[in-house]
Amino acid sequence: MAPRNAFKTNSSFFRMLAVGAVGAQAVQQHLNSLGHDVIELERGSLATRIWRDVKRKRVRIPDLCCTRCGVRIESRAKTNADLSMSHSPSDAERAWHYGMLDSDWIAFPTLSAEEGTWGAGGLHSRRSLWRERTLITWRVDGRINLFTVASFRGVAPKQLKPKGVSEGSEIQVKWKGRFAPEGGRVVDASSGRLDYLLASEPNRARHFRLAADERAFLAAGEHFQTNQVLAGQIAPLTTDESRCVGGCDTAKLKQMLGSRERTVRFTGCKLARFAKDATLADQVRELAEDTEEDAYVRMEARSCLCEVAADSAEDQFRATLLEDTDDQMRLEAAVALAETHTSTSFSLLREVLEDAAQPLFLRSACAWGIGCHGTQEAAEVLVQAFADVSPKIREEALVALQDLGSVGFDPLLKGLEAPSTEVAAGAAEALRRIEGAPAKEIASLAERASSTWPTWALAHLPKEAVAPHIAALQGKRPEVHYAMSVLWTFLESWIAEDWTPRSTP
Repeated sequence: MAPRNAFKTNSSFFRMLAVGAVGAQAVQQHLNSLGHDVIELERGSLATRIWRDVKRKRVRIPDLCCTRCGVRIESRAKTNADLSMSHSPSDAERAWHYGMLDSDWIAFPTLSAEEGTWGAGGLHSRRSLWRERTLITWRVDGRINLFTVASFRGVAPKQLKPKGVSEGSEIQVKWKGRFAPEGGRVVDASSGRLDYLLASEPNRARHFRLAADERAFLAAGEHFQTNQVLAGQIAPLTTDESRCVGGCDTAKLKQMLGSRERTVRFTGCKLARFAKDATLADQVRELAEDTEEDAYVRMEARSCLCEVAADSAEDQFRATLLEDTDDQMRLEAAVALAETHTSTSFSLLREVLEDAAQPLFLRSACAWGIGCHGTQEAAEVLVQAFADVSPKIREEALVALQDLGSVGFDPLLKGLEAPSTEVAAGAAEALRRIEGAPAKEIASLAERASSTWPTWALAHLPKEAVAPHIAALQGKRPEVHYAMSVLWTFLESWIAEDWTPRSTP
């Protein structure tokens, strides 16, 4: 079989990831409001992390799962309200329903975007450079419609034309669904039509006719929200049907671990880890040690054993992380260790990060994974990574510290007065990016330190947060006070908004 084309541009791929992550986060929040406790099932579903050097294989499995009832949810975020999904008629692993059970749910959040783009180019000595920045604010519009997989399997979809090369050369399959343009109320749903009123025009009667294969899902007098499916081929779950029913106990997890479906075994391992259910350790160990088991199920089982049975990450992950011939599996091991919050998993990630002989993609992934542990110790390691010779490692550490937030303040303040210029510069930039950076402590450093980086960091904090702490600088360190005035003059000018150091590299 010829290889599948997949030529998405970085910007197109990231936009798709952003839509998916925002949609999955909205589904998580919505279901949690209905009593669920939803976690990420497929790693990366709630984030936009791109691995550029080594592509992750990613498991074809529903995005989310509830720890209380065990229901699995695939999020299909849309920028246009419809019931469509990507599908491959020739590749079973790219089918719309691959890895899903009839009892799984599919959610359709609809997103809208407020988008602003800045672009500029330059030409110098026959070298041209185009820069573009796009800032998009995503908003979830109205109702998140939920369906069972069984309901979709029961109706043959319409196949649309193949997607373009830049979208992966798959087709779209679509089911009929009538979405509400805004909130309103159903007046009548009989005689092959649905009559309704919109809240914005309560005196203007509206209706649409139903095809022979469509039916109304609301009765007269019922109210609806924007983008709620009012009629179509497949009935969405009601609010009551979407509530958590519980029941994900040891017996159910044991049943999952023994399932013949690999994605269910994967789910069982993850839920057993979150439940900290030590009674399932032996069954999980059987999966971890079964050489014929799916590699991703084994990895999730190993992660579970580290957290639940106190197994060492050295024993469970070192061979895969350092010796596997498949770089994709080495990357996956780093991602699994990022989720495995034990001291041995942290130590293993740190060892690889600090080993300059390891490939950059793996060290980069380990820097990100250390940040996922969310501790002050993680911040300390990442601050020291600013001294690494590789710009890629320094950049990864910077992003990880930004994501850590206030947990990293103490290590960053120490880094700000480090003798290493690289460490001090990285600490200053990280403090600039984190909301609520301690202005008083940074001002104190600017007053006594010989380094210019505390001054730089202080000038980039919100002026109202800094003002109460700089009065002493004017008398004790007038040169520092002057430097801050110069920086503020620039930062508050119109040229600062889109400033770049040069037109071309």
